[in-house]
Amino acid sequence: MSNIDRIKKLIALSGSANEHEARSAAYLACKLIREGAYEVVDATTTNPVDPWDELFRSAAWSSRARRPQPRESRQPPPEARPVRRVPSEIGSARRSGLCAVCREAFEEGSDVAFPILADDANLGAAHADCRSRWSVPVDP
Repeated sequence: MSNIDRIKKLIALSGSANEHEARSAAYLACKLIREGAYEVVDATTTNPVDPWDELFRSAAWSSRARRPQPRESRQPPPEARPVRRVPSEIGSARRSGLCAVCREAFEEGSDVAFPILADDANLGAAHADCRSRWSVPVDP
């Protein structure tokens, strides 16, 4: 049985006197329509043998392959957003880790930059040489 046949039968069943059965059938029909990217179009021909034609006399179903469109982001791309420099001070690394700027490893005891502001505490640490390039986007 094709999805179109299932959809037709579920739509017919959505008129059931049993409220729960009707609601479930309507929900499943809508789900199949959305997942299959179906749309209602004008019928070009009708098959008089099909018993479901009475229900769908003026319309027929067709499938159209649709790709989901990406949602528009309200934020500009990262390179266009304003940035601020991370104020930091240089100290000795207590343990090894990754630089927050260049993502390269640093060793325990090497000179690294730590953020001064409490809001930036979760940013981690950066190489002392990478300190001048350490920036974060400004949230509106």
